[in-house]
Amino acid sequence: MSRRAQPVVEGSRKGMSTISVVIPVYNTESYIADCLASIHGQTFQDFEAIIVDDGSTDGSTGIAKEFAKEDPRFRIVSQANKGLSEARNAGIEVAEGDWITFVDSDDMIAPNFLQALFNAAMQTGADIACCAKHFFGEGNLVAGNGMFADSGIGMFADSGIGMPAGERLPGKKTHAALSPAKALANALYQNDKPDYSAWNKLYATRLWKTRRFPAGKYFEDMATIPQVFLDARLVAFVPEPLYMNRRHSASILATAYDCKKAELLDIAEAVCDLIAGKGAGLMRAARSNLFSASCSILMRTSDTPEFADYRDRAWKHIRELRLGALLNPRTRCRNKAAALISFAGRAALVKALRRHG
Repeated sequence: MSRRAQPVVEGSRKGMSTISVVIPVYNTESYIADCLASIHGQTFQDFEAIIVDDGSTDGSTGIAKEFAKEDPRFRIVSQANKGLSEARNAGIEVAEGDWITFVDSDDMIAPNFLQALFNAAMQTGADIACCAKHFFGEGNLVAGNGMFADSGIGMFADSGIGMPAGERLPGKKTHAALSPAKALANALYQNDKPDYSAWNKLYATRLWKTRRFPAGKYFEDMATIPQVFLDARLVAFVPEPLYMNRRHSASILATAYDCKKAELLDIAEAVCDLIAGKGAGLMRAARSNLFSASCSILMRTSDTPEFADYRDRAWKHIRELRLGALLNPRTRCRNKAAALISFAGRAALVKALRRHG
Protein backbone atom coordinates (compact mmCIF):
# COMPACT_ATOMS: atom_id res chain seq x y z
CA MET A 1 0.00 0.00 0.00
CA SER A 2 1.45 3.36 -1.01
CA ARG A 3 2.15 5.97 1.62
CA ARG A 4 0.04 9.10 1.58
CA ALA A 5 1.88 12.00 -0.07
CA GLN A 6 3.20 14.44 2.51
CA PRO A 7 3.20 18.25 2.12
CA VAL A 8 6.42 19.79 0.84
CA VAL A 9 7.76 22.74 2.84
CA GLU A 10 9.83 25.35 1.01
CA GLY A 11 11.93 27.58 3.26
CA SER A 12 12.30 27.48 7.01
CA ARG A 13 12.41 30.01 9.82
CA LYS A 14 15.77 30.67 11.44
CA GLY A 15 14.19 31.36 14.79
CA MET A 16 10.88 31.15 16.58
CA SER A 17 8.26 33.73 15.68
CA THR A 18 5.67 35.07 18.07
CA ILE A 19 2.78 34.64 15.60
CA SER A 20 2.21 32.09 12.85
CA VAL A 21 -0.10 33.28 10.05
CA VAL A 22 -1.59 30.37 8.09
CA ILE A 23 -2.85 31.21 4.58
CA PRO A 24 -4.58 28.35 2.70
CA VAL A 25 -4.40 28.94 -1.07
CA TYR A 26 -6.34 27.34 -3.87
CA ASN A 27 -6.75 29.12 -7.21
CA THR A 28 -7.03 32.69 -5.93
CA GLU A 29 -4.71 34.25 -8.49
CA SER A 30 -6.83 37.39 -8.72
CA TYR A 31 -6.72 38.10 -4.99
CA ILE A 32 -3.70 36.50 -3.35
CA ALA A 33 -1.29 39.39 -3.98
CA ASP A 34 -3.56 41.80 -2.08
CA CYS A 35 -3.89 39.28 0.74
CA LEU A 36 -0.15 38.66 1.10
CA ALA A 37 0.64 42.37 0.78
CA SER A 38 -1.70 43.09 3.70
CA ILE A 39 0.17 40.52 5.78
CA HIS A 40 3.58 41.80 4.67
CA GLY A 41 2.59 45.33 5.78
CA GLN A 42 1.75 44.45 9.38
CA THR A 43 2.93 46.85 12.06
CA PHE A 44 3.65 43.78 14.22
CA GLN A 45 6.59 42.24 12.42
CA ASP A 46 7.55 39.19 14.49
CA PHE A 47 5.53 36.68 12.50
CA GLU A 48 5.93 33.82 10.07
CA ALA A 49 3.54 33.53 7.13
CA ILE A 50 2.83 29.92 6.15
CA ILE A 51 1.31 29.81 2.67
CA VAL A 52 -0.30 26.40 2.12
CA ASP A 53 -0.64 25.78 -1.61
CA ASP A 54 -3.48 23.28 -1.77
CA GLY A 55 -2.73 22.06 -5.30
CA SER A 56 -3.45 25.33 -7.13
CA THR A 57 -3.65 25.08 -10.92
CA ASP A 58 -3.59 28.81 -11.73
CA GLY A 59 -0.93 31.45 -11.08
CA SER A 60 -1.41 31.57 -7.29
CA THR A 61 1.71 29.54 -6.58
CA GLY A 62 3.96 31.82 -8.62
CA ILE A 63 2.70 34.90 -6.81
CA ALA A 64 3.23 33.22 -3.44
CA LYS A 65 6.79 32.26 -4.40
CA GLU A 66 7.58 35.88 -5.26
CA PHE A 67 6.59 36.94 -1.75
CA ALA A 68 8.60 34.09 -0.23
CA LYS A 69 11.63 35.10 -2.29
CA GLU A 70 11.46 38.73 -1.15
CA ASP A 71 10.57 38.17 2.52
CA PRO A 72 12.09 35.28 4.52
CA ARG A 73 9.15 35.38 6.91
CA PHE A 74 7.04 33.82 4.15
CA ARG A 75 7.35 30.13 3.38
CA ILE A 76 5.32 27.74 1.27
CA VAL A 77 3.84 24.35 2.08
CA SER A 78 2.74 22.50 -1.08
CA GLN A 79 0.33 19.57 -1.14
CA ALA A 80 -2.15 17.88 -3.46
CA ASN A 81 -5.61 19.42 -3.37
CA LYS A 82 -7.37 18.28 -0.20
CA GLY A 83 -9.64 21.18 0.68
CA LEU A 84 -9.64 24.11 3.09
CA SER A 85 -9.66 22.08 6.30
CA GLU A 86 -6.61 20.00 5.44
CA ALA A 87 -4.79 23.05 4.07
CA ARG A 88 -5.25 24.78 7.42
CA ASN A 89 -4.22 21.59 9.20
CA ALA A 90 -1.02 21.42 7.17
CA GLY A 91 -0.21 24.96 8.30
CA ILE A 92 -0.90 24.09 11.93
CA GLU A 93 1.48 21.14 11.70
CA VAL A 94 4.48 23.31 10.78
CA ALA A 95 3.57 26.47 12.75
CA GLU A 96 6.33 27.54 15.14
CA GLY A 97 4.74 30.56 16.81
CA ASP A 98 3.26 30.80 20.28
CA TRP A 99 0.18 32.29 18.60
CA ILE A 100 -1.59 31.34 15.39
CA THR A 101 -4.10 33.01 13.07
CA PHE A 102 -5.81 32.02 9.82
CA VAL A 103 -6.25 34.35 6.84
CA ASP A 104 -8.12 33.18 3.72
CA SER A 105 -6.19 33.98 0.55
CA ASP A 106 -8.95 36.12 -0.98
CA ASP A 107 -9.30 38.24 2.18
CA MET A 108 -7.18 41.06 3.62
CA ILE A 109 -6.22 42.30 7.07
CA ALA A 110 -5.67 45.82 8.37
CA PRO A 111 -2.06 46.86 9.05
CA ASN A 112 -2.62 46.70 12.81
CA PHE A 113 -4.55 43.41 12.82
CA LEU A 114 -1.80 41.34 14.45
CA GLN A 115 -0.72 44.11 16.82
CA ALA A 116 -4.25 44.90 18.01
CA LEU A 117 -5.15 41.27 18.66
CA PHE A 118 -1.82 40.50 20.31
CA ASN A 119 -2.16 43.55 22.57
CA ALA A 120 -5.71 42.55 23.51
CA ALA A 121 -4.56 39.05 24.42
CA MET A 122 -1.64 40.35 26.49
CA GLN A 123 -3.68 42.98 28.32
CA THR A 124 -6.57 40.68 29.22
CA GLY A 125 -4.77 37.38 29.69
CA ALA A 126 -6.98 35.85 27.00
CA ASP A 127 -5.80 33.00 24.83
CA ILE A 128 -8.15 33.94 21.99
CA ALA A 129 -8.44 37.51 20.67
CA CYS A 130 -11.05 38.35 18.01
CA CYS A 131 -11.96 41.44 16.02
CA ALA A 132 -14.91 42.74 14.05
CA LYS A 133 -14.94 42.33 10.28
CA HIS A 134 -15.91 44.01 7.02
CA PHE A 135 -17.63 42.20 4.18
CA PHE A 136 -16.76 43.39 0.70
CA GLY A 137 -17.49 42.39 -2.88
CA GLU A 138 -15.70 42.99 -6.14
CA GLY A 139 -13.84 46.26 -5.63
CA ASN A 140 -16.10 47.79 -3.01
CA LEU A 141 -17.15 47.35 0.56
CA VAL A 142 -20.74 46.20 0.82
CA ALA A 143 -21.40 45.71 4.52
CA GLY A 144 -19.83 45.03 7.85
CA ASN A 145 -21.03 45.50 11.42
CA GLY A 146 -23.31 48.32 10.32
CA MET A 147 -20.47 50.22 8.62
CA PHE A 148 -20.40 51.09 4.94
CA ALA A 149 -17.85 52.62 2.58
CA ASP A 150 -17.16 52.74 -1.13
CA SER A 151 -13.57 51.78 -1.78
CA GLY A 152 -9.92 52.58 -1.20
CA ILE A 153 -8.90 54.05 2.15
CA GLY A 154 -12.51 54.05 3.25
CA MET A 155 -12.44 50.29 3.56
CA PHE A 156 -10.14 50.54 6.57
CA ALA A 157 -10.71 54.12 7.64
CA ASP A 158 -10.44 53.19 11.32
CA SER A 159 -7.36 51.07 10.76
CA GLY A 160 -5.24 53.34 8.58
CA ILE A 161 -4.80 51.27 5.43
CA GLY A 162 -3.38 53.51 2.75
CA MET A 163 -2.16 56.07 5.29
CA PRO A 164 1.47 56.78 6.19
CA ALA A 165 2.66 54.88 9.26
CA GLY A 166 2.80 58.03 11.39
CA GLU A 167 -0.78 58.97 10.52
CA ARG A 168 -2.54 55.73 11.34
CA LEU A 169 -5.51 56.39 13.54
CA PRO A 170 -5.50 54.93 17.05
CA GLY A 171 -8.30 52.57 18.02
CA LYS A 172 -11.40 54.45 19.05
CA LYS A 173 -12.81 51.72 21.30
CA THR A 174 -11.42 49.47 23.99
CA HIS A 175 -11.47 45.71 23.79
CA ALA A 176 -13.72 43.54 25.91
CA ALA A 177 -12.86 40.36 27.80
CA LEU A 178 -15.45 37.60 27.61
CA SER A 179 -15.81 34.22 29.25
CA PRO A 180 -15.67 31.30 26.79
CA ALA A 181 -19.38 30.64 27.36
CA LYS A 182 -20.30 34.29 26.67
CA ALA A 183 -18.14 34.41 23.54
CA LEU A 184 -19.61 31.17 22.21
CA ALA A 185 -23.17 32.26 22.96
CA ASN A 186 -22.59 35.48 21.02
CA ALA A 187 -21.26 33.47 18.10
CA LEU A 188 -24.20 31.06 18.10
CA TYR A 189 -26.66 33.94 18.18
CA GLN A 190 -24.79 35.23 15.10
CA ASN A 191 -24.31 38.73 16.43
CA ASP A 192 -20.61 38.77 15.41
CA LYS A 193 -19.18 39.77 18.80
CA PRO A 194 -17.44 37.43 18.12
CA ASP A 195 -18.53 34.98 15.41
CA TYR A 196 -17.43 31.36 14.92
CA SER A 197 -15.34 31.95 11.80
CA ALA A 198 -11.82 30.55 12.06
CA TRP A 199 -10.39 33.77 10.63
CA ASN A 200 -10.43 37.23 12.36
CA LYS A 201 -8.98 35.59 15.47
CA LEU A 202 -5.61 35.11 17.15
CA TYR A 203 -5.27 31.89 19.15
CA ALA A 204 -2.75 30.60 21.63
CA THR A 205 -1.17 27.78 19.64
CA ARG A 206 -1.69 25.40 22.57
CA LEU A 207 -5.42 25.36 21.70
CA TRP A 208 -4.53 23.57 18.44
CA LYS A 209 -2.06 21.09 19.91
CA THR A 210 -4.48 18.18 19.50
CA ARG A 211 -7.28 19.82 17.50
CA ARG A 212 -7.68 19.96 13.73
CA PHE A 213 -10.35 20.99 11.22
CA PRO A 214 -12.52 18.12 9.93
CA ALA A 215 -11.59 17.00 6.43
CA GLY A 216 -14.16 17.30 3.68
CA LYS A 217 -16.61 19.55 5.52
CA TYR A 218 -18.08 22.75 4.05
CA PHE A 219 -18.95 24.27 7.42
CA GLU A 220 -15.66 23.34 9.06
CA ASP A 221 -15.60 26.47 11.23
CA MET A 222 -18.89 25.73 12.98
CA ALA A 223 -17.69 22.16 13.48
CA THR A 224 -14.44 23.29 15.14
CA ILE A 225 -14.47 26.75 16.68
CA PRO A 226 -17.15 26.17 19.39
CA GLN A 227 -14.93 23.60 21.10
CA VAL A 228 -11.88 25.87 20.69
CA PHE A 229 -13.81 28.64 22.46
CA LEU A 230 -14.70 26.28 25.30
CA ASP A 231 -11.05 25.25 25.65
CA ALA A 232 -10.01 28.88 26.18
CA ARG A 233 -9.60 30.57 29.54
CA LEU A 234 -10.76 33.98 28.28
CA VAL A 235 -11.70 35.53 24.93
CA ALA A 236 -10.86 39.15 24.06
CA PHE A 237 -12.91 41.06 21.50
CA VAL A 238 -11.61 44.11 19.62
CA PRO A 239 -14.56 46.08 18.11
CA GLU A 240 -12.59 47.62 15.23
CA PRO A 241 -13.23 45.87 11.88
CA LEU A 242 -9.66 44.76 11.18
CA TYR A 243 -10.44 41.72 9.03
CA MET A 244 -11.82 42.15 5.52
CA ASN A 245 -13.78 39.16 4.22
CA ARG A 246 -14.48 38.89 0.51
CA ARG A 247 -17.95 37.62 -0.40
CA HIS A 248 -18.49 35.92 -3.75
CA SER A 249 -21.79 35.38 -5.54
CA ALA A 250 -20.94 31.67 -5.60
CA SER A 251 -20.18 31.44 -1.88
CA ILE A 252 -21.55 28.57 0.19
CA LEU A 253 -24.15 30.77 1.88
CA ALA A 254 -25.39 32.25 -1.39
CA THR A 255 -26.01 29.06 -3.35
CA ALA A 256 -28.30 26.03 -3.24
CA TYR A 257 -27.13 23.15 -1.08
CA ASP A 258 -25.96 19.77 -2.29
CA CYS A 259 -25.73 16.83 0.12
CA LYS A 260 -22.33 17.95 1.45
CA LYS A 261 -23.60 21.45 2.22
CA ALA A 262 -26.69 19.99 3.86
CA GLU A 263 -24.33 18.63 6.52
CA LEU A 264 -24.81 22.06 8.09
CA LEU A 265 -27.73 20.48 9.96
CA ASP A 266 -25.57 17.61 11.25
CA ILE A 267 -23.02 20.11 12.54
CA ALA A 268 -25.62 22.35 14.22
CA GLU A 269 -27.04 19.25 15.94
CA ALA A 270 -23.54 18.25 17.05
CA VAL A 271 -23.00 21.71 18.57
CA CYS A 272 -26.11 21.16 20.70
CA ASP A 273 -24.67 17.83 21.85
CA LEU A 274 -21.34 19.50 22.64
CA ILE A 275 -23.02 22.13 24.80
CA ALA A 276 -25.35 19.77 26.66
CA GLY A 277 -24.83 20.17 30.39
CA LYS A 278 -22.84 23.40 30.09
CA GLY A 279 -25.60 25.76 31.16
CA ALA A 280 -29.12 26.72 30.14
CA GLY A 281 -28.07 30.04 28.60
CA LEU A 282 -25.52 28.42 26.32
CA MET A 283 -28.01 25.73 25.32
CA ARG A 284 -30.54 28.42 24.34
CA ALA A 285 -27.89 29.89 22.06
CA ALA A 286 -27.13 26.48 20.53
CA ARG A 287 -30.82 25.88 19.90
CA SER A 288 -31.11 29.29 18.27
CA ASN A 289 -28.26 28.28 15.95
CA LEU A 290 -29.99 24.97 15.20
CA PHE A 291 -33.24 26.78 14.40
CA SER A 292 -31.38 29.03 11.96
CA ALA A 293 -29.63 26.06 10.34
CA SER A 294 -32.94 24.25 9.98
CA CYS A 295 -34.44 27.23 8.17
CA SER A 296 -31.42 27.28 5.84
CA ILE A 297 -31.97 23.61 5.01
CA LEU A 298 -35.61 24.18 4.05
CA MET A 299 -34.70 27.27 2.04
CA ARG A 300 -31.67 25.93 0.14
CA THR A 301 -32.41 22.26 -0.50
CA SER A 302 -34.80 20.91 -3.10
CA ASP A 303 -37.86 18.89 -2.12
CA THR A 304 -36.44 15.65 -3.54
CA PRO A 305 -35.73 12.20 -2.07
CA GLU A 306 -32.01 12.88 -1.60
CA PHE A 307 -32.80 15.66 0.88
CA ALA A 308 -35.91 14.10 2.46
CA ASP A 309 -34.20 13.16 5.73
CA TYR A 310 -32.55 16.55 6.14
CA ARG A 311 -35.78 18.40 5.37
CA ASP A 312 -37.84 16.24 7.73
CA ARG A 313 -35.32 16.71 10.54
CA ALA A 314 -35.17 20.44 9.89
CA TRP A 315 -38.96 20.78 10.06
CA LYS A 316 -39.02 18.73 13.29
CA HIS A 317 -36.45 21.05 14.85
CA ILE A 318 -38.37 24.14 13.74
CA ARG A 319 -41.58 22.89 15.33
CA GLU A 320 -39.76 22.00 18.55
CA LEU A 321 -37.77 25.22 18.78
CA ARG A 322 -40.11 27.89 17.38
CA LEU A 323 -41.77 28.84 20.66
CA GLY A 324 -38.39 29.22 22.33
CA ALA A 325 -37.22 31.34 19.41
CA LEU A 326 -40.19 33.66 19.81
CA LEU A 327 -39.73 34.02 23.57
CA ASN A 328 -35.95 34.47 23.48
CA PRO A 329 -35.11 38.21 23.36
CA ARG A 330 -31.77 37.43 21.66
CA THR A 331 -33.36 35.70 18.67
CA ARG A 332 -32.72 37.59 15.44
CA CYS A 333 -35.77 39.28 13.90
CA ARG A 334 -35.63 37.13 10.76
CA ASN A 335 -35.75 33.98 12.87
CA LYS A 336 -38.65 35.32 14.91
CA ALA A 337 -40.49 35.97 11.64
CA ALA A 338 -39.73 32.44 10.45
CA ALA A 339 -40.96 31.02 13.75
CA LEU A 340 -44.25 32.89 13.42
CA ILE A 341 -44.78 31.85 9.81
CA SER A 342 -44.04 28.21 10.67
CA PHE A 343 -47.34 27.99 12.55
CA ALA A 344 -49.03 28.29 9.13
CA GLY A 345 -47.34 25.06 8.08
CA ARG A 346 -44.22 23.77 6.36
CA ALA A 347 -45.23 24.80 2.83
CA ALA A 348 -45.94 28.38 3.93
CA LEU A 349 -42.60 28.62 5.70
CA VAL A 350 -40.65 27.26 2.72
CA LYS A 351 -42.37 29.73 0.41
CA ALA A 352 -41.57 32.65 2.72
CA LEU A 353 -37.96 31.59 3.23
CA ARG A 354 -37.32 31.30 -0.48
CA ARG A 355 -38.98 34.62 -1.22
CA HIS A 356 -37.44 36.67 1.57
CA GLY A 357 -34.57 34.58 2.95
